[in-house]
Amino acid sequence: MNSKYINYAIGTLVFLVSLIVGLQTVQPSVPFWDCGEFIASAYGMQVPHPPGTPFFLILGRIFAMLPIDLNIGLKVNMISVVSSAFAILFLYLIVVKLINNARKISQNENSLFENILTFISAAIGALSLSFSDTFWFNAVEAEVYALATFLMAFAVYLVLVWFEKAEEEGSDRYIYFIAYLMGLSTGVHLMSLLAIPSIIMLIYFKKYITDEKILKQSGYFLLIHSVLLLGIAIALWTTFTNTVAPSLDEYRATDKRFIFIFLGISVVFIGVFFKKLFNKNSIYFPIVFGGLGLVLVYPIIVKYVPNVLQAVGTDNSFIDIFIFTLFFVATIGGSFWAKKKGLELVRVLLLSFAFVLIGFTTYTMIIIRANQNTPINLNNPKTFNGFMSYLNREQYGEAPVFRRRYSAEPMHQEMYTKYSSDFDFFVNYQFQHMVTRYLLFNYIGRESTEQDTGIDFNQLWGIPFLLGLLGIYWHFRKDWKMASVFMLLFMMLGYIMAIYFNSQEPQPRERDYFYVGAYFVFSIWVGLGVRGLIEMIQDVKQLSKSYKVLAISTAIAAFILVPVNMFIKNYPSHDRSNNYLPWDYAYNLLQSVAPNAILFTNGDNDTFPLWYLQDVEGIRRDVRIANLSLLNTPWYIDQLKNQSPYGAMKVKFALTDDEIAQLSPSRWEEITVSIDVPKELNLDSNSLNDAKIEKIKSGNEIKTSKNTNSVWEKVDKIVWKMKPTLNYGTIQAVRAQDIAVLDIVKSFNWERPIYFSVTCADDARIGMDNYMKMEGLAYRLVPERSENDLIFIDEPIMKAQLFDSNPEEYSANYRPGLKFRGLSDESVFFNSSEMRLVQNYRNSFIRLALYYLYVEKNNEMVTKTLDKMEHYIPRKRIELDYRLLFDVAGIYRQVGNYNKYNEISKEIEKLAWKMIETNPNNLTNTYNPYRLLFEIYENTNQYEKALKVVDKLEKLIPGDQTVDGLRKKFTALKNNE
Repeated sequence: MNSKYINYAIGTLVFLVSLIVGLQTVQPSVPFWDCGEFIASAYGMQVPHPPGTPFFLILGRIFAMLPIDLNIGLKVNMISVVSSAFAILFLYLIVVKLINNARKISQNENSLFENILTFISAAIGALSLSFSDTFWFNAVEAEVYALATFLMAFAVYLVLVWFEKAEEEGSDRYIYFIAYLMGLSTGVHLMSLLAIPSIIMLIYFKKYITDEKILKQSGYFLLIHSVLLLGIAIALWTTFTNTVAPSLDEYRATDKRFIFIFLGISVVFIGVFFKKLFNKNSIYFPIVFGGLGLVLVYPIIVKYVPNVLQAVGTDNSFIDIFIFTLFFVATIGGSFWAKKKGLELVRVLLLSFAFVLIGFTTYTMIIIRANQNTPINLNNPKTFNGFMSYLNREQYGEAPVFRRRYSAEPMHQEMYTKYSSDFDFFVNYQFQHMVTRYLLFNYIGRESTEQDTGIDFNQLWGIPFLLGLLGIYWHFRKDWKMASVFMLLFMMLGYIMAIYFNSQEPQPRERDYFYVGAYFVFSIWVGLGVRGLIEMIQDVKQLSKSYKVLAISTAIAAFILVPVNMFIKNYPSHDRSNNYLPWDYAYNLLQSVAPNAILFTNGDNDTFPLWYLQDVEGIRRDVRIANLSLLNTPWYIDQLKNQSPYGAMKVKFALTDDEIAQLSPSRWEEITVSIDVPKELNLDSNSLNDAKIEKIKSGNEIKTSKNTNSVWEKVDKIVWKMKPTLNYGTIQAVRAQDIAVLDIVKSFNWERPIYFSVTCADDARIGMDNYMKMEGLAYRLVPERSENDLIFIDEPIMKAQLFDSNPEEYSANYRPGLKFRGLSDESVFFNSSEMRLVQNYRNSFIRLALYYLYVEKNNEMVTKTLDKMEHYIPRKRIELDYRLLFDVAGIYRQVGNYNKYNEISKEIEKLAWKMIETNPNNLTNTYNPYRLLFEIYENTNQYEKALKVVDKLEKLIPGDQTVDGLRKKFTALKNNE
């Protein structure tokens, strides 16, 4: 049988396996995080967050229009499924080429048996990526990383094809295609561009290296040079021991200092070894040219070309287009001139530049659609001036290159005391925690989906990781030049990118998806490692007679222990086929607010899925979503004030457009704010019959208040203290978002409802907590005051939200009734962040139960509410925090439901004893295990057990009077039984 057809067959099989698994496990609708924004932006050709993903959006629009009866979210998710399968196919083909190249035997020269071993090794490497934690996660949702990985994989494969055919006429077409792919990549994610240095390095090796001895020698010098620079960086980082964030001027000065020192050292080093390093066979030349190639695309094409257009055209679209066309024509003309003059290299460079420009033109979509004032129009890049701000990500501020700790954000302040220096932070957090740990997640195993979780060796037993290390060794031993190319690619996509990102602690989520390109390279080495292991067996003379049997056995064992085992271990946590939580949560939050409401949201997960529902599925388009993070930007406030997407009401502001344009954090001292309440709002509505509740549910009645026990009061004006939310040393300030929220509240005149999502931080409500009444998953600003937020709810609406949950009934208009699909289904996996989000549902149930307990004193409804919570969200399915579980048990006991109390108490008892075994010194926490056990044993008359807890405490803190008192108490209770 022809080896070529077997190669194609196995490659096709690898592709189909990856595709089918992706189809089986893909999210059926909108996922959390950026996906909702991307899907909505693709569907309506809108403008997502900087620096934009226009090519991804164009593909998304095409997928959304496919004549298939599927949810739009699922259709756009399919981009990642298909892209991932093709990336796996190209990884397989790359490994085959690298093995044949390393063994210096063409596929035609090999025996069929050896070729099959190569194909199986490549399949193992490819599937090790397909079933890895990070890649699989990216493959089943509408994010850019799967498509970016595919474009990078395609480019790397093409350069290997070129490498084989470089001497053939017309081989330059592969380079032009690669350039075009890099241009397209700018419209997806800049990760793909990091392959450029490795691609140029390989081209240089093939075309210009004539003396490998000099090349290798210069490689050693490069290593010494790199270690020298790293040593200097470490020495400087060690001196940065500040306990407060550096100022903008300070870290800019540090960057200049680093660059000056690095350039000085490099000039001296190269000058000393000039003859050895400055010749065409030196490895320095491909490294430098590769860096220049990357700079040519980013930032020159991506940033500086638009900047020139903006400077010359001054935001005149006609002039801008004319200049760009002239520039492009000049590039093409220059290539013809170079061909005529016999300057082949110049011709290739100019044409490659032209093809990158063609790919980059997908960005015209951003400006075109921004001028259509689409509902999602982040940064509003209508002009080239705005477009430059968009491309430069000015919304996110500036970050230093060399200072490792720099953030002045309150949430980042702890890292200045947690780490002794910038070097300590770099090594332990940025290097180990944010890069190495992620690599080990994928090839050794992950403990859980909890953020900042550790490595679990029992998952994959480290076998894929060890094979990858073996692959690196085997590759360098067999073909060190090609191995160097892929090592550079791995470093660029991994550790060097981590240095550039300069992530601060903490992060809102795990960032392993940033480095999926590095895992692509490591899986190549996994495939090489399998082939290297087989070759090592072949090299042992004593095993030569059994070589074929051992080789097949090794290949089978590797296949079972790597892709099969990875599939088995990772499948449960990566199967999203029935996970509708993001869709339902977005729907539930939108249906928690009355018609024409303004809804303040906190972050990605309570904003982007809501955009998807409004823009794509037309649900609750009357609601104006005001994302608090974006309220720090003038363009977003301007859009809320002056635009009315889908006919929704504009948001009133007292601030003028000019004042909005200048809005920024401001110095602030605590002030008292008051807003009058119109008399017509203070109507008595204590008697709420069934007919009225139906009006509430249908949206015809939005003003409710039920307060039979006067636990809150109606007011003629709401009054609160607005405190600073920022601290810059001794200077106190508020954020732009705080000023915007205050202006909205002062301007709305009670003409429309204002809500805050339950996920909003306390300081986001600018001190108005006493006037926030819960109505599902949102707090409504009301003309009533309560000192007890736990029972400050609108009972008719809360009851309708939590008890009228029909999974088959959905409404585009206001209709209370939360959805809880899949929360009791054990086949549906929820990661830790999703489970935390589900606790917001429980919080609503518990507050309603507390209302019935303390306000209406309706014990029957307390039990029904808590039972309903357990029905929809069983704690055996989604864990309930032991502290909250303890409180729930206490509520059951208060209403006389001792069976439920005893049932839950037994669970808490086991947890408490485990906590004591793990951390016996946990004595001061309000919910410390000793306190829980004492209360349970006292309530259930188990005094003998209580005395055993006392024994534990006496050993821990002998002679303590409190412990003596507990012994006397429980001894007396025991004697009085």
